[in-house]
Amino acid sequence: MSPRVLLIACLLLTSCLGGGGVARVIDGRVERGRAVDEEAYAASLRAGVFDAEGDRERALDELERAMAADPDSPELLARYGEVSCRAGRDGAPRPGPALAAFSRSLNLDPTYAPAWLGRGRCLELMGRAREALIAAERAAEYDPLDPRATVLVARLLFAAGQRAEAWRWLDGLAALLPASAEAQRALLAAAEREHDDVREHLALGALAALGEHVPGAEAAEFQSAVRRGDLSAVRRAAIELRLSGAALALELAERAPLLGLEQAGAVLAADPTESDAWVAGLAAADELGDRERFRELLGMLAPDPLPPSPRALALFAELLARHAGDDGRAALARALSGARP
Repeated sequence: MSPRVLLIACLLLTSCLGGGGVARVIDGRVERGRAVDEEAYAASLRAGVFDAEGDRERALDELERAMAADPDSPELLARYGEVSCRAGRDGAPRPGPALAAFSRSLNLDPTYAPAWLGRGRCLELMGRAREALIAAERAAEYDPLDPRATVLVARLLFAAGQRAEAWRWLDGLAALLPASAEAQRALLAAAEREHDDVREHLALGALAALGEHVPGAEAAEFQSAVRRGDLSAVRRAAIELRLSGAALALELAERAPLLGLEQAGAVLAADPTESDAWVAGLAAADELGDRERFRELLGMLAPDPLPPSPRALALFAELLARHAGDDGRAALARALSGARP
């Protein structure tokens, strides 16, 4: 048995609460519900283990035993629907039985948010987007602290082309739960998918403040800052990525020539022997069509420059190819060798 399965089993075994309630782990989230009898509880425990192992058939069998022992449990019915509407080792999702289970659950408790959420996910899977959205909104209404419901609402709204409304839901979630890594990750995922640099930056900052590590966060912040045209933020991110000033100039010359030109100028002003920055500046100025700045840069490299990196040489070769046959080719070649034009 895997450590993950053991963890789930331990959580389920230790989840009894006072006051006749019980806590269940659903999709990694602890939810409180009414108590069930011992036989139903044992069967639901076994179902959780089988479900974690991907054995849907045995999980559903155990849930059926649990429901036979406690037929009036909206929690068990919703759980049965969730497992049914997921693919298992035995085959594709079974939305028909799943929707029937969700309906029975909601007949018992019309405010039970997990049943609305499961119904929304299942309807989305079936391509019934409008009905899915209604169900997802009900789930969010009955449990506004569950980020999963808001994420589903937003996803459906994005798919329907209602971007502004989708962002209102996600922004509201992040504001409602500023200390929730799950809420901030939801905002980050949508921002990356929708290429929203401002929200991506905010979500990354919020996760960093929470002490959450986001794989590739430094690179994501760098890309976001480049797209925003914020050179100060680009430089801060470059430090985290361990890019030198000249290497950054080369990177920006190809990604964002205006920023690359400014970065190259700053590096050359501090160290005129930096041939990488010099090549980056020339490439950026050439891309921007800034002939005056291009001519200025030709004379900015010191007589004894540092050897250029392979990336700078490749970029320089592209410049030579573009300027072959004119005076620029000879001037560039002499400047790179340290000779005066």
